[in-house]
Amino acid sequence: MVSSVFNLGKIAHKMVHTKDTDIFSKPVSSDEPLSIFEKKGGETAVPSGISNSSPLQTNSFYSNFFVDTQDAGVWTHPYSVAYSHKKYYGLMLYHSQTSDRVFGKGDPPEYYYSPTGIKEFVYSASEFNDKTKFSVVNMSKFAATARFSSNDGTLDCPLVQGMGFVTGVYKKLTPQINTQLEISSFSEESSPKDGIKKFKVGLNNKTTWTLYATVPNGQKLDLKKSDSHTIKASSSVSDVVLQLAFGDDSTYDKAAGKYQTDCAISATVKDSSCTYSLSYKTSGSSSGGTGLIFGLSHHVASVTKDTGSKKTKLSLPSTTKGDMTGFLTDKLEMSESLNDKLGFDPYTTIPDKSANYSDKAKDAIKEAAKSEANGDVVTESDVNSMYTSGKILAKYALILYTVHYVLKDEDTTKSLLGNMKKAIERFVKNKQQYPLFYDTNFKGIVSSAKEGNDFGNGHYNDHHFHYGYHIHAAAIVSKVDKDLGGSWLDSVKPWVSDLIRDVANPSTDDKYFPVSRSFDFFNGHSWAKGLYLSADGKDEESSSEDYNFAYAMKCWGNVVEDSSMEHRADLMIAIMKRAMNSYFLYSDDNKVEPSKIIPNKVSGILFENKIHHTTYFGNEIQYIQGIHMLPITPVSSIIRGPTFVKQEWDEKLKDVAGKVNDGWKSILMLNVALYDPTTAYKFFSDGSFNKKLLDNGLSRTWALTYCAGVGASS
Repeated sequence: MVSSVFNLGKIAHKMVHTKDTDIFSKPVSSDEPLSIFEKKGGETAVPSGISNSSPLQTNSFYSNFFVDTQDAGVWTHPYSVAYSHKKYYGLMLYHSQTSDRVFGKGDPPEYYYSPTGIKEFVYSASEFNDKTKFSVVNMSKFAATARFSSNDGTLDCPLVQGMGFVTGVYKKLTPQINTQLEISSFSEESSPKDGIKKFKVGLNNKTTWTLYATVPNGQKLDLKKSDSHTIKASSSVSDVVLQLAFGDDSTYDKAAGKYQTDCAISATVKDSSCTYSLSYKTSGSSSGGTGLIFGLSHHVASVTKDTGSKKTKLSLPSTTKGDMTGFLTDKLEMSESLNDKLGFDPYTTIPDKSANYSDKAKDAIKEAAKSEANGDVVTESDVNSMYTSGKILAKYALILYTVHYVLKDEDTTKSLLGNMKKAIERFVKNKQQYPLFYDTNFKGIVSSAKEGNDFGNGHYNDHHFHYGYHIHAAAIVSKVDKDLGGSWLDSVKPWVSDLIRDVANPSTDDKYFPVSRSFDFFNGHSWAKGLYLSADGKDEESSSEDYNFAYAMKCWGNVVEDSSMEHRADLMIAIMKRAMNSYFLYSDDNKVEPSKIIPNKVSGILFENKIHHTTYFGNEIQYIQGIHMLPITPVSSIIRGPTFVKQEWDEKLKDVAGKVNDGWKSILMLNVALYDPTTAYKFFSDGSFNKKLLDNGLSRTWALTYCAGVGASS
């Protein structure tokens, strides 16, 4: 092991770098969740055909299979699939082309999306009818298998993120492929490999698809076009594999016959570099020896030399994340640089800026802290929402950071520290207005607030947003207490660990929570939507509260000296820096998203199938842009670089900010510190500053501290 020590402002940190140790190999804990969390079934029942013997992926790409009629879309990218149980029975599939996109009115358009529900093809069987049973098996973080059963016959369709083909494995069934469109042409082509048949299928939407059929020795498969909507086999078969791919490209020939069934993540850290891999489990064999995987633009930009050598010229568009690139490989390996300067202190990526705590700045901070540090955090955080209470706790924690590390005010530190402990202990004892409980249906810690309350926490919405604030608060309080010789950390650690496990469990060795419930290591960010039907798939509204969780987990990992946890958080932040500046935050030079929407500067709500420049709580520009800003913490500048922030301000906000007269004003103005800390400092240090302009999760104390801490001139 190699260790290094670096100093960040007033706090000394020690980062331990591991060599060749998988940072995902060990769970945070494998203990049963704390007994304070009552164990009972939540509001959402597990549907038939789904086994909950293991924790279920409530926020995964395939969790539309868990809700309502189970027939909303699932996006593996570049394909989408869905359960078809009307007219055609089986798995429907569709590939959206860029020409299919529908843009809203306006310049720039408010939204764009791709059509859904189009049955370009349906993997089916002659035996299937309205009695055919649907189930989902072999579920993991990156994969699940849709299974269709009729008597003793089964059709298995493994669904894995990035899969190069849509695959159907037939056992004791007569294969049949349907389309709601019309088949304009169907021809058999030269075989790419012994035991594999190849066909070209043309549809009346002017698309061409390639169909491969892997036929085991001793079996016979004759596929014929039986009518304009059906391709059909002449007899029942077993272990025949059908694979469909969009277009006609020689790359497909090299991978046909091999298909992905699962995927797992691993990562190692050396110095400040992390290499992470998405390793695919496969079945079958191909002429090229590997399967075909499509990577997103943030993968392509960070692949290692080895994976880069497997890159092909094959490219297909995704729905909302630009073009995808085909790789002939069974492993995508990427490398990211970890930011070893990020800690508890204010941090900026503005060149040549450093902390500037002048006497004048300290006086302004002290004046703000005089009243704010004496606020009633115990009462203020006693609200009916894990989200709102978390924001308030984190606000006061950053005030505590300031009075202890910047102002070095011992008396105020001790007073606020005691109040912070008392406030957090309400949650540690689970005595808040809506206690959390352990949902035995899907396996997670959820709010007891009924549906429609607490932003859907009880249905697994936004857990990383909510719990991230609590974890960050606990990390700062634990650190200050520890620095003063206390041991409060020991009493709060099991509670924080359970919150982290719920959101970001790294290992299947933890049998009580799914692996990485929120963060999607394929898409490069988290999904906020839990167990709610969504015609456009999973979504996330607040990119900033996404990386706020990762930052909170990093801080906690630092305090408890868990280097693997800290590295996982660092990796998530590094991936989000790349992915969010492609898919959520639009600098003028963004080439990933359609040029029409770049002037929006942010996605608004990013769905798997739609980008909508709005929010769930209103359409004001300060809401739409601001929800991607809050909270401003040391991690913010890593994701929201100065170039982007200035462009967004000049193009979308400078003419709006002066008209905002509520808490959003403080969010917009502290965001300015990410490119111009002096202007932001002047706003918050103004003698006539109106406290009504503060968001409920932001203090003037922290705003001034952050501005000075990143080099504002006072």
